[in-house]
Amino acid sequence: MRRAREINGDPAALGIDRAVGEMRRGRAIHIAGRSTSGAPAGLVTAAAETAQAPLVRRLEFTGRRLIVLLTEERAHSIGIAGNARGPVAVALPPGAQIEYLRALAGASPGQPDLRLASVEHAPRCGPLAAAGFKLAKAGRLLPALVAIESDAPPDASLLSLDVDDIESQARFARHSLKQIGQSRVPLADAVHCELALFRDEHRLGEHVAVIIGEPNLAEPVPVRLHSACLTGDLLGSLRCDCGEQLRTAVRRIAELGGGVLLYLDQEGRGIGLANKLRAYALQDDGLDTIDADRHLGFLADERNYDVAAAVLQALGVSRVRLLTNNPQKIAALAAHGIHVAGRLPLVGRTNSHNERYLRAKRERAGHLADESEA
Repeated sequence: MRRAREINGDPAALGIDRAVGEMRRGRAIHIAGRSTSGAPAGLVTAAAETAQAPLVRRLEFTGRRLIVLLTEERAHSIGIAGNARGPVAVALPPGAQIEYLRALAGASPGQPDLRLASVEHAPRCGPLAAAGFKLAKAGRLLPALVAIESDAPPDASLLSLDVDDIESQARFARHSLKQIGQSRVPLADAVHCELALFRDEHRLGEHVAVIIGEPNLAEPVPVRLHSACLTGDLLGSLRCDCGEQLRTAVRRIAELGGGVLLYLDQEGRGIGLANKLRAYALQDDGLDTIDADRHLGFLADERNYDVAAAVLQALGVSRVRLLTNNPQKIAALAAHGIHVAGRLPLVGRTNSHNERYLRAKRERAGHLADESEA
């Protein structure tokens, strides 16, 4: 008999949405899949950032080994990675306090006491941990997990997902983008302007297309991909050049006769505002912007421009002149079917507060400094 269609749609997508919500609320979920050897395996896990002491004690009460799972980047930053390539497991001593768990994860300041750590560089649950990190990042949480290994959910309170479903939903997430509304919004530097809002149904983001003037779709359209920066765009922070780039881009697109600025909900290069502020504190202690993100367990840049390409395609834009200093944006749009016909540099002013940040972008992230380097 043919299976009835699920009322709430695709069960895998629904499960992932619910799993992200559970992790943000400090609850555990179950991830089923296979171990590094290919044998059936499972992981009962919660985000280390949001897990509370009673949950940790209940996990410990199952009698199974309690571990904290860290990304390769976090493990390297605190000196326990060795030659690991992938997730690292740290076995917690019996009765370990929640403060120690959070120190391992990077959710609290300071270096954890590594004398208590029993480290496993290639845990058998590594593939499941990697899927759990994806869920934590989708919830804008630190990619660090507290977990026990269990092939099946220990009780009915746990939402259980298959690791393959998590991977497949990550690949097809761009198809969840929907335009919600569009309205005229005159700006100080672009009076003839409309804003179109696009909502991501399976992530937390809401992205805005700022349509300036009358873009000529028959020619390459001037386009700026701008990741949200509350501190720079709204408050005028001197730690970055984001606010200046935003306003300069609007003005230049208007002067060029029309184009599109995409205001992407990817604060802090995709790690979210809370983690960006954590990274700022680490920068104050001496790390640069890239090493600070890695110290928290993230990649140097967690942004994904598939959503930008999807918005441009929804607007009928297939060829662009990109206002950017970042070659990765050019490559990412090209990989998603947008032809980049040229680059327009967008260089901001240096001050004593953002000098080290801008230098790291040029020297470590490969950003271009001026038109001659395009």
